Formats: sequence, structure tokens, C-alpha cells
Amino acid sequence: MKKVLTLSAIALAVLAGCNSTPTQQSVKASLVPDTLVVSPNDKRAYQTLKLANEIEIILVSDPSVEKSAAALSVGVGLLHDPMTQQGMAHYLEHMLFLGTERYPDTKEYSEFMTKNGGAHNAYTWLDITNYMFKVNNDAYDNALDRFADFFKAPKLYPEYTDKEKNAVNAEWSMRREMDFFGQFKLSRNLMGDHPANRFLIGNLETLGDKENSSLHQETVDFYNQYYSSNIMKVAMISNLPLAEMETLAKKYFSNIENKKIEKPTVTQTLDLSKVAGKRVFYKPNEDVKQLKLDFTIENNQADYAVKPNRFIAYLLSSEMPGTPAQILRDKGWVSQLTSSAAPDMYGNYGSLSIDLELTDQGMANRDEIVAIVMQYIELIRTQGIDDKYFDEIRTSLNNQFTFLEKGDEFGYVSNLADSMQKYPLNNVINAGYYYAKFDAQAVTEVLNQLTPAALKIWYISQQEQTDSQLHFYDGEYRLADLTADEITSWQQPAKVAMNLPAVNRMLPEDFAIKTLPGAATTPEVVFDQSGVKIWQVASEQFAHQPKGLLKVYLNSDLADSGAKAQVLYSIWADLYNLQQSALSTEASIAGMNLGLSASNGLVLTINGFTDKQSELLTQGLAALNVAVDQQGFAQAIDRFSRSVANQGKQFPFYQAFDEFNNLISNNSYSNEVLISTAQSLTVADLNAFINQTFKRNQIRSFVFGNYDQQDVSRIAKQLQALLPAGHQISAYSKDKAWLPRTGEVYVVKKDIDVADVAIVDVVIHPQAGYKQKARARILQSHFRTVAFDKLRTEEQLAYAVGGFARPIDEFAGLGLYIQTPVKGPKDMQARFDAFKTEYVAELNKVTKETFEQLKNATLVGLKEQPKNLGDELSPLLGDWYRENFAFDSRAQLIAEVEKVTLEDIKTFYKETMGNSEAARINVQMRGTKFKETDFATIKGAVEIKDLAELKQHMKYQQ
Repeated sequence: MKKVLTLSAIALAVLAGCNSTPTQQSVKASLVPDTLVVSPNDKRAYQTLKLANEIEIILVSDPSVEKSAAALSVGVGLLHDPMTQQGMAHYLEHMLFLGTERYPDTKEYSEFMTKNGGAHNAYTWLDITNYMFKVNNDAYDNALDRFADFFKAPKLYPEYTDKEKNAVNAEWSMRREMDFFGQFKLSRNLMGDHPANRFLIGNLETLGDKENSSLHQETVDFYNQYYSSNIMKVAMISNLPLAEMETLAKKYFSNIENKKIEKPTVTQTLDLSKVAGKRVFYKPNEDVKQLKLDFTIENNQADYAVKPNRFIAYLLSSEMPGTPAQILRDKGWVSQLTSSAAPDMYGNYGSLSIDLELTDQGMANRDEIVAIVMQYIELIRTQGIDDKYFDEIRTSLNNQFTFLEKGDEFGYVSNLADSMQKYPLNNVINAGYYYAKFDAQAVTEVLNQLTPAALKIWYISQQEQTDSQLHFYDGEYRLADLTADEITSWQQPAKVAMNLPAVNRMLPEDFAIKTLPGAATTPEVVFDQSGVKIWQVASEQFAHQPKGLLKVYLNSDLADSGAKAQVLYSIWADLYNLQQSALSTEASIAGMNLGLSASNGLVLTINGFTDKQSELLTQGLAALNVAVDQQGFAQAIDRFSRSVANQGKQFPFYQAFDEFNNLISNNSYSNEVLISTAQSLTVADLNAFINQTFKRNQIRSFVFGNYDQQDVSRIAKQLQALLPAGHQISAYSKDKAWLPRTGEVYVVKKDIDVADVAIVDVVIHPQAGYKQKARARILQSHFRTVAFDKLRTEEQLAYAVGGFARPIDEFAGLGLYIQTPVKGPKDMQARFDAFKTEYVAELNKVTKETFEQLKNATLVGLKEQPKNLGDELSPLLGDWYRENFAFDSRAQLIAEVEKVTLEDIKTFYKETMGNSEAARINVQMRGTKFKETDFATIKGAVEIKDLAELKQHMKYQQ
């Protein structure tokens, strides 16, 4: 199942039946193109075909790729679980990876992928199960052979029935405290016997042998019933020519059985009087203050070409003057208002929602906020169905699609196979961008469903009074019917003056390429005067894109002065982003992004189409000196404090990695220190700090992509104008990493407010340099696979578990991590320690041939060409921040990887995991379920009880 599922992710991850009139269907058919629509920016070759067994396939030939990929989706999912075994579709997804008739070894698939630079995964959602992999090009044929066998002859071993249901249970245990899943389950609870009201993930309670229900037999039956070629879709991408790819597709997918089944759909109607017309008081695990207006709508996925949901959400989300977002923010009642739709969220029904992040003042005025939003919906209904908004949205979408960039092969085939279950084949690539015509009737039909009868109003905060507890998830709630008086009040004239959005001013008009042939493709300093320094580099791979990225780094050594500075920079960035939300929203519609972040000072980022970036930069820089009153400052402190505190509600293994990262960095502080520091600050502190920062800093700028000399000169002039009289150039501030020394061992032991246990255990090699980083890079793939197969597949200790290599600046570390619902810290650490010894035998089994495969897989990954501007930029920015102005970190690592031998990685393991004198960091997070169990004792370790005190004595790399 997907690791993280947000509302937008759901909208992209499900397929459901749609009730439409014959007239609507014929109109939609007329909007479907005759051939596959591909972005003009996409030069890859495409082919679509349908095999004799009715599998539809998209082939993508790209000679530039170093890795090939494939995905297969099945049009069945969680909506179709048998009530006797809820979670079945997800459980079956797990079981398919555990051996087939031709490849019966349960570890064979994962080991094959590791040796050949591969990655594999799958997810299950409401009515789709999607499997995908990518692998080195030369292993594609053999990978397809193994992959396709999942859908022909999976072993579905009875002896793995209990083991794998424990893995599903561990996955549920990770998610049971996630507020999204609790709220989603409550929404579905209200649907009674509708198929959406299933327990989607499954756990030990729902999956298992019961009276008249055998888990193994029902698994086999579910596979035999639904895994039919005529409801499967396949996407493939490779460096091979299309003709060779077609041969592979037919070879491996044509003999999947066609059971000629009807694609399962959901047609059961809802009684809205039971589902909606309610106020939901929900007490979440995280400390949030939210308001949600959630309308249940009929599934209108078939209207993708006329986008009524997008039209309405666009107006509802607007930040223009006179819209609810602007009015409520100016009142100090909300910090954010967004709207989105998931038309197939419940199968044949969906959701259109308006989500608001509230302040304390907003919490006190929730009823009035609801009234304003409902009255604005009425304004849209009466005055907003205007084709000028269609023109604006279509222009924005067309620009995005015209210059659409490539992504990773793994994600691309996964998305294609998903879209093939939702849209006509010829629209699967452009469906999200295709706005064929303005359809006022389609918009009206959706607006007519945004009524009190279809509405649930969610009040979400830890202050809610509740009377019920969710089953399967940690969430408390109370329900109340909306009153007639309240509904009547929404129909009264609004107390505030509201307007529909004005026209967007930032849509690009000129897509000219400014960079000259022969422009430098290694960053060069092009301006260096009076504390302002600018590096510029053109794109080597994507010089045809009229896009660019600009970083303005207001770096100051004030950042090194302590927690107060770190908090103030975070508050400053938060206030800026809040105050510029209208500007950034307008820019995003136009294909640009604007944002400010805290990092040893402040980093202003602008990217996207370069045509109107000059205007955006002018406005963005002018707003850097934020002004705030006492109420706005207090609200910023509240947001910051709750955000930091909510880290304690994240997955335990996330929290463990956070503790590890805090320990190794000189400029990090405990959550308790950050919160107490924030709550001691005043508006005067912020104002003084802003003035100090402007007076004492150095400005560095990185300019990448479609910019010319005139652009650089303009940027330089604007940056110089930021500097006040008496400006001082400060030393460059950057975070420093712990300097590990022989025998230096630290342990963190912490009780956390979530159920499971997590451990991160890292041993650092005593020698610095790329030689050891290269050895760790090759070793980690084998180490990770063996750890996963042993601790997860065989022993079922966790869902999230594995090995990893972690650089600590110039040093290389090797570690294990886990989040487990079945062992306490002491027992789990003992198992880790035993595994470290057991792994030596596994490492000694590695042949020279296998090692060369592992090494080659590492090199292929490191040498892989960038897919897009972001990929190309990422290593350059990393070196820039670290002041490696040779910009050769990756080249140095590749050079060292090429030298590594099998004996080298054995030596590396011996000198880390096998070295009792090696430096080590061990983090143990003890969840509430295990509060009576012991922490593990780490021999010779210093237990960290006060992070600030420790940092006074730690040594750091220079």
C-alpha cells in the first residue's frame, strides 16, 4: 500500500463506476482524441496495443534511459474485499511477491532486483491494485519474465498465510494513529452497507481463519475471480525500439488468462440523510485547528475533459481580493484555505471539500466562516460560471502540458497504469491537463450538489468534545445534525463584501530561449560585489526549456548564535509565506513558484517559466522585510510550536531518524528547546533580528536555466538594493556535522506518544573520504535486501525495516532501522545485534559475479542522466551549499566506486559493524504499547539526556 496517502493522492489513485446519462456519454466520446496525446516536449516514441487476451498496453521507447520499467494494474481493489476477510485485496498484493511456479523462492525476486539495480513496489486502493518495477536495461527481459509470472501462477504459499498477515498488521499499526485514515474511516462508517465502508488495510482481527472462512482459500478464490487479463493494464518504458518492446509485451503478457469477467463497479446508492447534513466534531492525534466543508458528490470522473470540479475548486481556492481566503486571512481567522475534489473517493461517489487552517480567532468564529464559504458558493452559482475562468485555467494547463518534463521511469509507468484504469487510452497522458471546452452545464450540475443536504462540516481540534471512539483507528468524535436555523442563516446576505477573482496577471506570454549556444554548463561566478555574489549556469540537458530556478540566499552568521536565531528565521519565513500567499498562488497558476525557507539565514526560491520571473522577484524581494502586529506574531508562534510538537505524532521510525539527525548536526536543538524558545519571543525580538540580519549577511544567488546576461544584471541590481547603509559582510554560515572518533558511542532513549517501537542503529567507519563512501554505497543494496528478507519477510517483525548507508559529511555510516509493533527496544536491539553477526555469513556467500552486478547497479544509478531540470540541478545545489565550487562530488564518488572490490566491501563491513571500537549512534524510541518493557543497554555508550549540553563537548568536521 502507498506509504502516504493524502486527499490529492486518493484523487489520483482510484477508479470507480460512474452513473451518466446517454447524452453525457456521447458528448464525452466526441471529446476523446483518435490517437494518443503526448506533450510536444516529449520526444519519446509511443505505441498502444491490445493483446488477444484484451490487455491494453502502452509502450514508451526512450533511447536515453539507463533503466527500464513496467507496471501492471488490476481493476480491483479494497471496495471488493469479501466482508469475511476485510483487507483481502491489500493482503493478496503482499502475497504475490512471495514466489511463483517458475520462480518459487520467496526471496528470488527481491534478490534479482538488488543485483540488477532494481526497485519494486505495489499499492492497493479502492478499486485498483498496481504493481511496478524498474531495473537496469540489460536485465529487463528477465525482470519481465519474473514480474509477469505473478499474474499467471503465484504460489500463494499456505505456510506464508500467517507470516504475511503479520506484515499487513504491522502496516496497519503504522497508520492507525494517522488522522487522515481515522477521518476517512469515519466518513465511510456513515455510509452504512455501501462497499466503501470496509476496513481497507486489514489486520490480525479481520484477516485470518474464521468459521466458514479460510484465509488461504479466500485468497486463492479472490485471485482466481478477479485477476483476469481483460481488466489489467500494462505500461512499459525501455531504451529498446518499439518493435522489440512489442515482442517482449506479447511474450510475457499475452498468456495471462482472460477470464472474461465484467470489471467490478459500485452502483449502490447512498442515503444522504445518513451520510451528510451533519457536523462532525473530531479530536485528532496531532494538535491542529482545522475546519473542513466536505460535500458528497456523484462520481463525475467521466467529465475529466470539461473539468467542472477543477473549475469550482479554482474559484474556491482563489487568493484574489474579495475572496474568502483573502477576507478570512485579513481578519486573522485562517492561515490557509484550499479546495480540492476527489470524484471517485468512495467508488460511485466522491468528495469536493474546502479545507481551512484556523487561528485561535478563527476557532472562535467557525460558524461565521462556514457562512462566508457557503455564501461564496452561492455567489459562484449565480455569477461565477464564466468562460473567462475557463480560458485562464485552460491556458495554465496547456502551458504545463506543452513543456511537461519527464520523470523517473518507475513513477511514470506506475502513473500510466493507474490512469489507464480511469481514462480512455488516448487521454491517459494528458487527462489532467486536457480542458477541451467550457461546459457550463457540467459546472452547474456539481454546484447544485453543494448543498447542506450533502455537507459534512468537520470541526477538527484537540479541544472538541467527543462521545465516541473509532474502531481500528485512534480517533474520537461526536456527530450532530445541522440545524434548520443554521442553514437558513447561510441564505441571508453576506456580512462581508465578496468578489469573484480578478484575472491572473502572471501567465507567461513569451517562451523564448534566452541562453546562448555554448553557455557555461558548470556554475561560474558572474557577479561579485559588495557582499552580493551570483553563480550562473545554463542547463546542459534541457536548454530548450523556457524555465529556470533562482535561489537568493540571505546567509548570516547570526544563524550560529543559538536556538533563538533558528526559531526567529523559521517565524520570519512563515510570516512571509503567509503574507505572500496571494502572490505565490497567482504565480503557481502561471507556472511559477515562490517561497521562503529558513536555512542559516533565509533562502528565497523562484522557479518555473522565466517570462514573468522578473516581476515576481521584484515583488518577492520587496516583501522580505515583513511587518506583523501582536496578533499575527502570536499566531505564527502558535503555528510553529504546534508544528514542532506534532513531530511527536509522526511514525516512530521518522522520529528516530529525526533524533539521529539532531544529534549529528551542530545547529540542531531538541523540540522542547525550540518550543520554549519560541514561546519566550516578542514582536520586538523579531523586528530587531530582521534589522540585524539585513545589516549583517552575505547574499549568494544561484541562477540556473533560461536566463541571459540582462536577467543577471537585473537580479544583481535588485539584490544590492537590499543592503542598507553600514552593511557588514558576515562569515558564511553552514551546518557542521559531528566528527566521529574511535570509541565514541552515543545512545538516545526516549518514550514517545505513539504505539510502536523504533530503533535506528548506525556505525561509522573510522576513515573519512570518498573511498569509504563508495564501499558503503555498493554494500548497502545487499545489506538492505538481506535485512528486509530476514527481519520482515521471514520473521515478520515489522513493515518498515531495512539497512542503509548514511554519509555524515566526509564519513560513511552503515545502519539498521525498524518500526515494530511486536518487540520492545531491548529485544529488538538484541535481534539487530544478532543479525549483524549473521550477515557476515551472507556477505561471504557473495560471489565475484554477484558483486560485479551490485557494483554495476550502483554505477548505473550514479551515472544515470537527469530526467528533468530538477534532477540536473540537485547535485549542483548540494555542492553549492557545501561550498564545493568544483561541483564534482558525484564525479569523485563515481571514480571511487569504480575501484571497489569484493574484498573492499567485506573489509568495510568488518571495520564498521564488526568493529567494537567504531563510533556509533543508537536511537531507541519506546512507544506506549511497550512502556513496561526495557530499553537496550549499549556497551560503552553515553546516554544523551541533554542535547544542548552534549553539543558543548562534541567535535565537528570543519
